[in-house]
This record gives sequence, structure tokens and C-alpha cells, in this order.
Amino acid sequence: MKRETFELLKAINTFYDQFIVNQEKVNMWHEVLKSYEHDIVQERLFSFVKESPYPPKIADLLPKSSGAMTVPNARETRFIMTTRHKLASEEVVQRELANMRAILGIQR
Repeated sequence: MKRETFELLKAINTFYDQFIVNQEKVNMWHEVLKSYEHDIVQERLFSFVKESPYPPKIADLLPKSSGAMTVPNARETRFIMTTRHKLASEEVVQRELANMRAILGIQR
């Protein structure tokens, strides 16, 4: 609802004095936010204000997609490395290190 968008922007204005709320901003933010649950966006706002001295952009308040551009965190990386990839054998590691030394001109 547009009223919820207005309340969200009013909260942002309360946290950040430099954030201006006007009808055009309410309308535009509402167009973007209307397909998201208000409670989730508001929860993300409360998390955001604890971390940033600057007002949020819309993207800061939206749930993160799990698209291809997402960088995994440490736990996700550990899971990926232990379940999807086999570690290279010592022979392969040494061969590739030798290749790198040859490319870089390192004498051993």
C-alpha cells in the first residue's frame, strides 16, 4: 500500500535528516516496493540504519536475489568448496606451480 511506503520514507527521514520526503518520491518508491512485503523491507531498513550513516537507496532495502552476480559469504564458500570441487592432487599442484614459475621467470 502507498501508505506503508509513505510510513517507510517517513521513518528514513526520522533516521536521516538530509532525506527529503515528497509526493513524487512516495510515488516512485511505491512503484518499486509494491511487490515486496512491507515487513521485510522495514526489517531491512532497521538493519541498514545500524550500519550506515547515509540514507538508504531502494536497493539497500530489497531482499538480495540469488542471481549469478551474488558473491558467496564464507559459509557458502566453504560449502561450495567441500561439496562441489575436488582438490587437485599434489602432482597437479606442483606441475602448475612449475608452469607459473616458468611464466614468471623464477629460477628454482
